[in-house]
Amino acid sequence: MDLSKIKSSPITHTLFVLKFIVSGLIANTLEGLLCLLLWPFNKELFRHIHFFLSQIISLDFVFLLEWWSCTDIYFYVDKKDYDKYYGKENGIIVLNHFYEIDWLTMWCISDRVGIMGNCKAFAKKSLMYIPIIGWSWWFSEYLFLSRDLVKDKQTIEVNLKKLFEYQNPIWLLLYAEGTRFTPEKHEASMKFARSKGFPELKHHLLPRTKGFSLGLPNIRHNLPAVYNFQVAYKGDLKPSMFNLLNSQKLEVHVYMERISIEQIPKEVKDCDNWMNNLFVKKDKLMDSFIKTGDWFKESGVEPLEKFKSKRKYSSLVNFIFWAVVVLVPLAKLLCNFMIFGKFIFLGVLLFIFCGLYMIFKWWISVSEIKASSSEDGKLKNKSK
Repeated sequence: MDLSKIKSSPITHTLFVLKFIVSGLIANTLEGLLCLLLWPFNKELFRHIHFFLSQIISLDFVFLLEWWSCTDIYFYVDKKDYDKYYGKENGIIVLNHFYEIDWLTMWCISDRVGIMGNCKAFAKKSLMYIPIIGWSWWFSEYLFLSRDLVKDKQTIEVNLKKLFEYQNPIWLLLYAEGTRFTPEKHEASMKFARSKGFPELKHHLLPRTKGFSLGLPNIRHNLPAVYNFQVAYKGDLKPSMFNLLNSQKLEVHVYMERISIEQIPKEVKDCDNWMNNLFVKKDKLMDSFIKTGDWFKESGVEPLEKFKSKRKYSSLVNFIFWAVVVLVPLAKLLCNFMIFGKFIFLGVLLFIFCGLYMIFKWWISVSEIKASSSEDGKLKNKSK
């Protein structure tokens, strides 16, 4: 039996989407009920329960990377720091935004260190209205921004402080570049950098530092460290959702560095400079990796230990459980329609399946187009 053909089949993809929609809507319903019943009286209890509920949705994507495509992830990290701190303390994770699925790699990392249910992020305000994922992010207390510093100031200063008062550790993901890298955005970003005397970068956009610098004073007392994560992929295969669904195996390499909060300046201007210098370092790492396949060969950065991170079974168990809950009753229903000759109902179901598949294909194509063409004008307008 050729499993690769089964995994790349439109029928398999449609069933996967159907399972995701049903399990996701069930999770959203439970999140909504618990929010109404628990949030007004016991926020911490709601957060403890939601830690697991949110993973019903996010682990589906982790499953695609870890078990469906069998992608390998390699960490480059100080092993003592990794064992002592990772997943055990509050942290802001500063990431590059070069690839279509770098966010998914970050979800896998957070799952492997046991903090996925408390992994938060800054996100565009419009994303909170997207069914299933956006709704779950809202219940997870993601920080939704309108990309207007005046409007976002309260979210950054007040809500960020509340987030870091969790009883359990959280990770806040920060894509300081603000949007995914494309040649057009890079050209506009570097033009702006030259006009302001900022360092020019080869593989990153100029980081947007104000949100980080304004928010940091409000959470320093609850923030032991900032983490510098740099994600890259080896090989000619494009790291995309489409290739993951077709079970195309990737090879991910992640540079991971813990930076104590004491090393980060307190003054806003100095903090801005610190972030810009961090991206110079990230750029040197990326340049070395692209040229040599090694983070350290030409970057001048001190080498770190490399090890292959082991997959966790949580995403596999989650997928199997919900596949049984959703797809077994569906299979029985289809068999009954065929046995009793209810072909009209069977046709309606098949029509729904085809619709789901077309929507899914459209979503994948839009996601890939955005990687190269979306929001090109936004950065130019910001620069002006």
